[in-house]
Amino acid sequence: MPADTPLAIHTPAPTATATPGPTETGQPAGTAAATATPPPTPTSPATVTPPPTHTPTPAPTQSPTATATPAPTHTPTPTPTQVPTATATPARPIVFSDRGDGGDLEILLQYADGPVVNLTNHPSADAYPSLSPDGTRIVFASNREGPTRIFVMNVDGSELTRLTGSEAGDTHPCWSPDGTRIAYQTLLPGHNWEIYLMNPDGSGQTNLTNNPAIDTWPAWSPDGTWMAFETDRDGDFEIYAMRADDSEQTNLTQNPAAYDISPTWSAGGRRIIFRSDRDGERFEYKSYAMDADGSNVTPLE
Repeated sequence: MPADTPLAIHTPAPTATATPGPTETGQPAGTAAATATPPPTPTSPATVTPPPTHTPTPAPTQSPTATATPAPTHTPTPTPTQVPTATATPARPIVFSDRGDGGDLEILLQYADGPVVNLTNHPSADAYPSLSPDGTRIVFASNREGPTRIFVMNVDGSELTRLTGSEAGDTHPCWSPDGTRIAYQTLLPGHNWEIYLMNPDGSGQTNLTNNPAIDTWPAWSPDGTWMAFETDRDGDFEIYAMRADDSEQTNLTQNPAAYDISPTWSAGGRRIIFRSDRDGERFEYKSYAMDADGSNVTPLE
């Protein structure tokens, strides 16, 4: 996507889009960041350039300000992130994004029994926050400087620093469980979304997926050895898993008749929760869980 691309949110396009173990019915290990609902649809550059969204049109799109209109692929469009299901404690808050008083997406924080605090207060789209494992820093996507890029700040909103500088768009950042790496999506020429990895200071940016298709929505396994993601490399959106070193990229869902999107891991790492329209009309998503090897798919609603 060109500069000024909207913050991507998940909404699959109408044309396209880990270590296995015993079954576990756990709920996804949450990150108080993006909304877990079907990702937004892709659109041409707007305010923020996040990754693919799930509201299939020819291409998914994730973008807080512009409305994604997918093409044969996927491009997210940021939407207000609902308050996470994670539980805040006196020592560790929950972070999420939602519309502020001015109508813009903001990064919000709340400790147990405390007030909701607006950390960004900026007339731009700030979304997809991810709290570091030690609870001291928050990484998020923002289009405050034009294209959507990845920023990091202290948990009190101080020391805001930009980590990426893509001219097309970077979005959906998430910390590794040990806090030493950050995975995110970036848009390359040809509407090619890829999953990248970098150090917490923005150095060492590396392309993990290296595929001409749309690869988005990275989700770390609790032990940090695997990463689940969604991709349309097989002609439709499927849930894949790969090792954190980018090896063993495997199709887990293998369901060409449906769009399978937005993966997240159960707390124990034995199950992967995802959204799919496999049992309904196109884009009518419901939640499902499967073992980390793709077996034992079970509807959750």
